[in-house]
Amino acid sequence: MLSLNRRNTARTFATAVALAAATSGVVPLAPVSSADAASAMVTHARNYLGTYQGQCKVFVQKIYAEVYPNTLGVGYYQAYVNAGYHRVAKADVVPGDIIQETDAGSHTTGIHTAIVTGDPAGGEIRVIDSNFVATNKVGEHTYNPTTHAQSHGGVAYYWHKG
Repeated sequence: MLSLNRRNTARTFATAVALAAATSGVVPLAPVSSADAASAMVTHARNYLGTYQGQCKVFVQKIYAEVYPNTLGVGYYQAYVNAGYHRVAKADVVPGDIIQETDAGSHTTGIHTAIVTGDPAGGEIRVIDSNFVATNKVGEHTYNPTTHAQSHGGVAYYWHKG
């Protein structure tokens, strides 16, 4: 069995390879403001509904790379900080924000990533993601990220750019 550090290194490498494959030859949309880009994240992600795009994080990285003129990075926490995101309360999410489910320590368990497409209503949030509604398939649905993350031993972080 691989040690935790070796598993994390292997996971990071696999994510980097998948991201490179998913975004090779991708030309970002024209440069836009942060508010317009957040809206563009939702609009652009919807173009992939029903298609097979692989793991959730790779799908979000792909959409980010196609909307913004840079890449999101491969980390499950620090990548958002490095890309200019800051954490917000669940009640404050808006379309275009990113939800990252992870554990509070090593950020390696309970992992899921989604793009917010609707304002939160109670505990539920409308999102678009890959690998949730069906294996490796992009779908739009409503769910409670906090409850879902807790069921996998994790927490949900809500990220807003700008």
